[in-house]
Amino acid sequence: MSTIAAATPGRLTSPLLLTHWRELSRSRANFCFVLAFPFLMSGMFLAMNSLLASSMSGTGPDFTSLVVPLALCLALTGTCMTLTSGPIAEYRDQGTLRVLGTTPVSRSQFIMTHLAIRVVLAITLAALVILFGAAFDAVSITAVWKAVIVAVPSSVLFLGLGYIIGSLVGSGQAATNIATFVQLFTMFTGGVAFPQSLLSDSVLRILDLLPTTYFGDLLYWVAGSDVQRHSTVIDFTVVAIAAAIVVPLAVRFFRWESTRN
Repeated sequence: MSTIAAATPGRLTSPLLLTHWRELSRSRANFCFVLAFPFLMSGMFLAMNSLLASSMSGTGPDFTSLVVPLALCLALTGTCMTLTSGPIAEYRDQGTLRVLGTTPVSRSQFIMTHLAIRVVLAITLAALVILFGAAFDAVSITAVWKAVIVAVPSSVLFLGLGYIIGSLVGSGQAATNIATFVQLFTMFTGGVAFPQSLLSDSVLRILDLLPTTYFGDLLYWVAGSDVQRHSTVIDFTVVAIAAAIVVPLAVRFFRWESTRN
């Protein structure tokens, strides 16, 4: 913090990036759980798939197509919302952000450098998910490049939501709970929790109004699945536009001090 306070506005990027990385990895238990959870869930689905196939002579349901989309969804939303909204609200409540606000750091500088660290982490996790899935023949290893380019606009979108939640909610625990709800909402509306083909046309038309639908589409595109309902260009366009709208809103709503002070 002292390094940031002593820096000039034009030389704040490196100290801020270092500070954000330390903050991200400080809560090791939560950090490791969020990073490991996508792989644990994928392993569970793969184990279920194997057990059902052996017990039902190969006629059981196949969960393989869900493994990669589910893991990518958990990795991106967990990193960008759960590991973002809670700490932001907590540091504001503790007065850490108020102290940082007395330095030359602007709101946009804080969020953009904070965002950069997590985007890199999200991209790394997305690539690891593909490598994990490829090891169990759930996806082609060549899908790594797809996962990387999907992770960029998707992580920016969910980071923006994470900042908004962390800015509007007073406590870290409440912010984390809301972020978890949004994560579940994304899984269901994005078709990751269950196939959207089971839904009626009227419900699908409503879901088409949500960017999470197109995010889910991109996850299936990465997995090489035929479940994708829209063209890849449309999916990328909607997610990118949503990210471009959410991030400025995150900067707008960001506060250094708690309203309770």
